[in-house]
Amino acid sequence: MTAQQTRESLLKTSTTRRAILGGSIAAASVAVTYAALGDKFGILDGLSSGSTRSDADALKKESVRINHLLRRAGFGVSREEYDHYQSLGLKATIDELVNYTSVDDSAAETLAGQIPLDRQGLPTRWLVRMANTKRPLQEKMTLFWHGLLTSQISVVQVPEMMERQNNFFRANAMATFPEILKGISMDPAMMIYLDISGSQRRAPNENYARELMELFALGIGNYTEQDIREAARAFTGWFVPRRRTGNNDFEYDEPTFRPNLFDGGTKTVLGRSGNFRPEDVIDIIVEQPASASFIVGKLFAFFAYPGADEQTLKPFVDTYLGSGKSIGATVEAILRSDEMYSPRAYRSIVRSPVEYAVAAIKALGLQGGVAGLVAQNRGQTLAQMGQVLYEPPNVAGWPGGETWLNSATMFARLNFINLVTGGAPQPAPRGARQQSQPAPGANLGTAAQALDYYLPLVLDDNVPEEARRVLLDYAGGPDAPLSPEQLRGLVYLILASPQFHLA
Repeated sequence: MTAQQTRESLLKTSTTRRAILGGSIAAASVAVTYAALGDKFGILDGLSSGSTRSDADALKKESVRINHLLRRAGFGVSREEYDHYQSLGLKATIDELVNYTSVDDSAAETLAGQIPLDRQGLPTRWLVRMANTKRPLQEKMTLFWHGLLTSQISVVQVPEMMERQNNFFRANAMATFPEILKGISMDPAMMIYLDISGSQRRAPNENYARELMELFALGIGNYTEQDIREAARAFTGWFVPRRRTGNNDFEYDEPTFRPNLFDGGTKTVLGRSGNFRPEDVIDIIVEQPASASFIVGKLFAFFAYPGADEQTLKPFVDTYLGSGKSIGATVEAILRSDEMYSPRAYRSIVRSPVEYAVAAIKALGLQGGVAGLVAQNRGQTLAQMGQVLYEPPNVAGWPGGETWLNSATMFARLNFINLVTGGAPQPAPRGARQQSQPAPGANLGTAAQALDYYLPLVLDDNVPEEARRVLLDYAGGPDAPLSPEQLRGLVYLILASPQFHLA
């Protein structure tokens, strides 16, 4: 059997009763262990106590630092991407990631555009783009803004409006913070979600002004209730016209400003007074020292590690302020910093369900079938893991971190790995053309060959010796020929391992 045939067997063979039983037992064992014994595998303990000595040693290898970077600044790697970035080296990889505007991403955009734009297709279109993009940092930043400057499709109702917001985040992912805040303040989906639309001078709605200060740009303790009331007056007079199109669907027109509904009086916000409009309030907010610490802290926690102190953040705050509040300059400084590749950063963040699923799909070379995979289980796969794109739990977004993992979400994650490694039926997505699987590029005839292929690709070739022995024992030894079922089981165990849940 050739490597191509072996890989196709792994991905396409019908799951046998034994494999189903084995996968179910493995999934149940891991999940029940988490539920009954707590952090049996040390995932959460590792988050709080720092990485191990072996992790610190692993970071001395540039190949590991590159993989670590691509988990944070992207969604993991396919085999093709792994070979590409490893050949570039760390510095050139960062150069390519941050200078993404010179990279053609039209193929990913075209693939995503084949999915119908409706409530079901909306998140799938984005997942297709995440899995196939040539601009991983741009998509990762789009996810960052989606989780910070939140809106919910269940409130906005119109998929086109939510995708328009998503496209705004993508196009302005690395712009200055004031530009992004001013843009999202006039985004129709946001204006509907947080009630800018319809707010008028006789009864200013405070929802947006409150979240702008509390959750988007300043943080609790850095403003007063009076600041919120005064700022809300600056956002009056705007209206997003809506009309019903049948079947309880709506369409929205462009936002319009009605001067007679605007509060043109003097407002006092954060110590400044004037006849402020929305852009004035945002300029006042981002001038606050607390705003710089707030957004830099959010970016650092997203890319490096959570809980950094002021001294650690100071050089990045200086970069942010010195660059005219540029998000791009700040992100690049973080990605090039020693802190980014410190033992404290390594494997310190739990992958979100979206990150986990896309990483597994890419590792197996299934990017062309991502729409069909997420459509399995009536499209509830990611919901059962705890995350639905365009539908964060509330305006504060997903809490993330350790909250991603519990007995129910672990079952869902492992069931998904069972799906993608087991060759379960993968229907073509609506309106999309099914792509053929890429060549594996490796001979996976024995356990040793399979581990040589997958461990560097997805686990930095950095797993405890005991875990490596378990994998070899499962396969009957390093040189024992692997049946397609054994190869499937081996890959399942690798992708179900504790380390693969961490970014």
